[in-house]
Amino acid sequence: MSTRNKPATLHDVAQLAGVSGMTVSRALSKPDMVSERTRQKVEQAVRELGYVPNLAASQLVTRRSGIIGALITTITNPILATTIEILQQGLARAGYHLLIGETRFSQEEEGKLLRAFLGRQLDGLILAYGYHAPETLELLQAADIPLIELWDLPEGDAPRTPVGQVVGFSNWSAGAAAGRHLVECGYRKPAFFGFDDERENLRFAGFRQAVVDGLGIEPLRLNTSPVPHIDDGVDVIQRFARGEVDCDGAFFTNDMPAIGALFTCQRLGIRVPDELGICGFGDLPIARVATPSLTSVRIPAERVANATVELLGQRIRGEGEWDALVDVGSELVARESTALRR
Repeated sequence: MSTRNKPATLHDVAQLAGVSGMTVSRALSKPDMVSERTRQKVEQAVRELGYVPNLAASQLVTRRSGIIGALITTITNPILATTIEILQQGLARAGYHLLIGETRFSQEEEGKLLRAFLGRQLDGLILAYGYHAPETLELLQAADIPLIELWDLPEGDAPRTPVGQVVGFSNWSAGAAAGRHLVECGYRKPAFFGFDDERENLRFAGFRQAVVDGLGIEPLRLNTSPVPHIDDGVDVIQRFARGEVDCDGAFFTNDMPAIGALFTCQRLGIRVPDELGICGFGDLPIARVATPSLTSVRIPAERVANATVELLGQRIRGEGEWDALVDVGSELVARESTALRR
């Protein structure tokens, strides 16, 4: 800790580290452009002196803030949390800081946060949801910054028009994979449990098509809360036990409700997968260690994050295509909760 009366300057850091002022600037703003040894020397000098860079002055010179904004739907979603962690690490290596805001699936809140974020002169923006209010779309279209939307590829009968680049997967295909799996496992009354919004409606459309093609029946759909919660699954199984929900296979559009359903089945003596097959979405670590282990649709969070960092870097450097789409795909991981019925 520094005992100086005056704030340390960049020149002080350079002297203590034994490098030039330009090297210090480069080590702090673009650490991947200096050697590991030089970076460590500069960071040590920064710590000893308590140096705080003047970001406002730097921004006036470079016209860059070094900040990437990310508006995410919820910080409680482990898939998003993993994605954000990898994003933050990748952006840090490139010399950027990540500013995060949580919308809680509210378009009104998204608009408020977006205005606050754009006032900070971001170098780039990440949106973990592809569906926006008209006023928000106007703001996004007017913002002349690199912008990437995560998760939701444009699809369906009336596909949305992206406002930037997209890194995501097909919600329709993910839902269809779950429906097809339940049918192939021998379940004759598959049901869909998820929220009623644009992305989950696409998942239901794929699920429904797979069930109609395989069984010739309309699947049951029951809407749950907008922010996925373990209690959603508890409620479904309690209703199932009372005879209010008629199904033998259940697809939850998030692993947390699916885990809640799995645990409630155990508590109530409902045999999984014999009496009820359960499939989740997200393939969280708990899905692999639950008993029985949970079948789930896996989204490659690491691939999403790495592709996002790469595309942002290209756009900030003025490279690449403005309207690029990256489909990371999805994969159904079959486990014990939906074993083949005989």
